Amino acid sequence: MKNYFFKAVIITVVLLCTKNLNAQKVFKIGDEFDSDIKVTKTYQRFKKVNPGENGLELVYKKEFFSKNSAYIKLYFKNFDLAPGDYLEIKGSNNKESIIYGGQGKIVDTNMTMISDFWSKVLFDDKIEVKLYSSGKASKHKGFEITKVAYGYSEKKIIEKIASQERSICSSDNKERIACYQGTEMYEKAKAVCRLLIGGSSLCTGWLLGSEGHLMTNNHCIGSVSDAQNTDFMFNYQYQSCTGTTSAQSDVVASSSTFIKTNSSLDYTLVKLPVNPTTTYGYLSLSSVAPVKGDRIYIPQHPGGRRKEISVNTDTDGTAGGFSRVYESSSESGQQVRYYADTEGGSSGSPVLDYNSNLVIAIHNTGGCPNGSYGRCDNLISAIGTDMPTNGVDDGGGNPPGGGSCENTVTTFPYSQSFENTIGLWSQSTQDDFNWSLRTGTTPSSNTGPTAADDGSYYLYMESSSPNYSNKNAIISSPCFDLKQANNATFTFKYHMYGSTSMGNLKLEVSTDKGVSWANVWQKSGNQGNSWLVASVDLSSYVGNDVQLRFNGTTGTTWQGDMAIDALALTTGTSGGGGTSVVMLEIVFDNYASETSWEIKNSSGTIVASGGNYNGQASGSKVTETATLSDGCYDLVFKDTYGDGICCSYGNGSYKLLNNSGTILASGGEFGSTDTKNFCVGTNTVESSVEAFVPTTEVITDLMIYPNPVQSMLSVRIPEREYKGTYKIVNISGAVIKQGELAKLISVSEMKEGFYVLDIKTEKATYSKTFIKIKGK
Repeated sequence: MKNYFFKAVIITVVLLCTKNLNAQKVFKIGDEFDSDIKVTKTYQRFKKVNPGENGLELVYKKEFFSKNSAYIKLYFKNFDLAPGDYLEIKGSNNKESIIYGGQGKIVDTNMTMISDFWSKVLFDDKIEVKLYSSGKASKHKGFEITKVAYGYSEKKIIEKIASQERSICSSDNKERIACYQGTEMYEKAKAVCRLLIGGSSLCTGWLLGSEGHLMTNNHCIGSVSDAQNTDFMFNYQYQSCTGTTSAQSDVVASSSTFIKTNSSLDYTLVKLPVNPTTTYGYLSLSSVAPVKGDRIYIPQHPGGRRKEISVNTDTDGTAGGFSRVYESSSESGQQVRYYADTEGGSSGSPVLDYNSNLVIAIHNTGGCPNGSYGRCDNLISAIGTDMPTNGVDDGGGNPPGGGSCENTVTTFPYSQSFENTIGLWSQSTQDDFNWSLRTGTTPSSNTGPTAADDGSYYLYMESSSPNYSNKNAIISSPCFDLKQANNATFTFKYHMYGSTSMGNLKLEVSTDKGVSWANVWQKSGNQGNSWLVASVDLSSYVGNDVQLRFNGTTGTTWQGDMAIDALALTTGTSGGGGTSVVMLEIVFDNYASETSWEIKNSSGTIVASGGNYNGQASGSKVTETATLSDGCYDLVFKDTYGDGICCSYGNGSYKLLNNSGTILASGGEFGSTDTKNFCVGTNTVESSVEAFVPTTEVITDLMIYPNPVQSMLSVRIPEREYKGTYKIVNISGAVIKQGELAKLISVSEMKEGFYVLDIKTEKATYSKTFIKIKGK
């Protein structure tokens, strides 16, 4: 018995060693250096120079610099600041800043804080650390900085790649992901991100299911500490198939919650503190195990580079030269094998079936063939009840006859302008080609628009060969929950310029998640060289979940590019029964008799109005009140002469406020009418006051504290006067609060979460992120 046990141990050790030798290594993209910085006594002994004045004073500052480093990260220990005090880390070149306060780093949606942590990555070669305090540290410890990490330059990474073992099977057939724009593979790859673990380790991860969960390898993230100290970077790729222009990347989170792991299958499941699936979509595991010969593709971040995809191969490929499954088994060890090119840094990538667009394995081992220890059926079994919603059989393909319905919109008004993304919309796999994102003119002359109607991007159908001669392109919306609506209107802009035989464009609606479709709008042939507006009444569909799709058919000519932009769905809601009082403050110009106003609900009905201000003196002020049911409205302010109420003949203005004093709408300088959308109700602060459009130039010399904040946000700008406006934007880009700039801004009514404060003065525009936490 003892001899048998000894042999079993030896065999186990050998198997583990074999696996470790084959496992594709975590790719190192930086160096970590020990540090011995303690800011404890300095912090505790600090007393303000002017103790009678409110505000904080600088206690400590330190600069970190490494020429040509790609990024800098700091490791803090025993982080502990008094309420209101904060630490700012700021990049010297890009001016991006990070704020930490309280017990340190927030790591989940419950606002859990940890005091030993890696800071969020700053892509700069020089940063400055500044500590601000009120001088009341008491027993709070301050902090220590025990490590600093400097990222390798692009040149050094290239040299490192040349010396490492790469899993390239004959020629390297990987391509930039941008080369596949307009395909389903490109859309699915949006859910794949670059992981920077700790200070210097790189892997690949991907969103599993629709709740913000993420999968990667156990040998990448293997512990709670790893999960709490990983940066998750999405859209890290080039903008186009050639050239050096980079897309705008997004560090969605710098921590996550550790959910589950398995070293044998080499997977780890974590959950991000925010859910980015509405922006980047998600992937799902296939409940059907792969078999030899199944075509596959692997989106990945090989060698620390921007996102690439392995589609083609010159070893064991299909008849068309595409990568496929070489072996598949449920035995222990490598369960799926393939000749698809990968490198260090590709660990954790999803292996997707080309036909279903579902994940059939998680990549983790190099060599040729390379492969995976985690096949989809075994992953599903191991994850068990921890499987996120939509985590299985919900990521690829479309239902027969139409599009998928992976996401449901429940908040209205809804809008989509396709700003470099198709968002929650999905390309059909039952058509001939895909709709494409475009900025500027279409490639063919005398057809298509020259620019977007709203923003910079629009969606269009390219009708040049091989797409003309009655070919279809279909793109489908998410589902819209109209069960509580009492009306619904869908509006959009369309552009159909070209030949008279350019084909037709249809808007179709489904109430059975894409099984059957009904035509509700259609245009055929050349409509002229301009954007036109369409408004479609969907009131007959209220009470249901509905899905929309644009179904375009090309004609017999290359001059048939069709485009859509500026989509919106508005609806009135029933239920709830709450009411709110709003106050309209009007300061008149010299011609008060020209002024009137009205408030319309979402169906266009006037629910409040005012006018006949003939007796009001120039510059006088009145306050009107109205009681409104919870919901969204339009305030329409009018001037019969057509010159507004400011500024040619007096300095008139108007402000609409709720009962807590929040400005819902304001104006004064306009022509005949000025229309502003606003919402009221118990959850108004999470409703969009307006869509946030970021400015092109933002100055970051803005100081806000405390951060995280419970109720009152203190604001400091490098200007003597606080004259301007502010907006608070949530993570989905909606403006949820706005008003006139002040040194103190109340956020007590806001929900917990991540926000951006955007300030605009006559001199500059400022922007800073902050975190709202629950008040005590």
